[in-house]
Amino acid sequence: MDATATDDLRGAYRRASWGSIAGAWGAVLAFVSGHNLVDAYLAGRAPSAPWHVASFVSMAMWALYTPLLLWLGRRTSFEPGARARAVATHAAALVGVTLLDSIVQHGLFAAFFGGQASSVVALFMATLLIDGFSYVAVVAIGAAQRANARYRERVAAQAALDRELAHARLRALEMQLQPHFLFNTLHAVGALVRAHRNDDAVTSLATLGELLRATLAGDGEHEIALGDEADLARAYLALQQLRFGDRLRVELDVAADLAAARVPRLILQPLLDNAIRHGVERSVAAVDLEVRARASGDRLHLLVRDHGGTRGAPAPGQGIGLRNTRARLDALYGDDHRFELASTAGGGLEVRIELPRGGAAS
Repeated sequence: MDATATDDLRGAYRRASWGSIAGAWGAVLAFVSGHNLVDAYLAGRAPSAPWHVASFVSMAMWALYTPLLLWLGRRTSFEPGARARAVATHAAALVGVTLLDSIVQHGLFAAFFGGQASSVVALFMATLLIDGFSYVAVVAIGAAQRANARYRERVAAQAALDRELAHARLRALEMQLQPHFLFNTLHAVGALVRAHRNDDAVTSLATLGELLRATLAGDGEHEIALGDEADLARAYLALQQLRFGDRLRVELDVAADLAAARVPRLILQPLLDNAIRHGVERSVAAVDLEVRARASGDRLHLLVRDHGGTRGAPAPGQGIGLRNTRARLDALYGDDHRFELASTAGGGLEVRIELPRGGAAS
């Protein structure tokens, strides 16, 4: 045995769970001793004290063998090409521990019975079967523990990979929103400049700068407080009201006690942007835009609705904002959310979202 193997074996004994090992072999000793006591009682004879002493010593020795057998189980492989060597190794170890067990038991019985004690060879043959069963049980339990540990590692690794993939997907979706948001907002500023409303354009650019600062200041989390999301929505709608004036009537109603509720970052902005582009821009009459947040138990309900105006039929399909929002909700909450669309008066759209009030981890 080389130095590395010796160090490994010493480490196996240092790391052994002696409490569990003693408990397991103690349970075996209690079972066989109890069985012997019942047999003695039924046969009308006194229990054999030497037998119980020998059984105790044998179980103690098997407790001492256990780290060695577990170590051998880790170091041998039954894969094709290594199977013969593994069988030979375990067979030699079984012969060794059985022989040692037989020698110790012979000494104990000799001390109790003198010349009536069985020979070492007779004890070896008598105990080989039961010791073989014990040996296989220990090695099999070690193999099962290792298989279970590998399974848990694979599950943990897969879970970590799934989290990384979900995180990457969410970041991609958020990065997709940011330029979309920027281009649409710059379009609004450009409309003010073309209308020679230079003061409003300057104010809009300042508001846009604050919006971008808040949008890009994320710390990597995909959820923020509803109060912060509502502030972003107010700033965005204030910018749009500079552009559209009386053509856009806004009502933003978020209950004060919901400010700490967790919502996806930028969950409202694409919905508001959709209402502006497909509602207010296409209507010459005033459009009402409502944003509401309510709670029912541990569920948060968000509503974004535009209605009124003189729009024609809505364009088929869904814009990037609605598709992106649906995909982000699916990625964050799975089946634990609702995302519903419905038409409103004047060709508008109503979006209803329901999700856990405490966020994705609740």
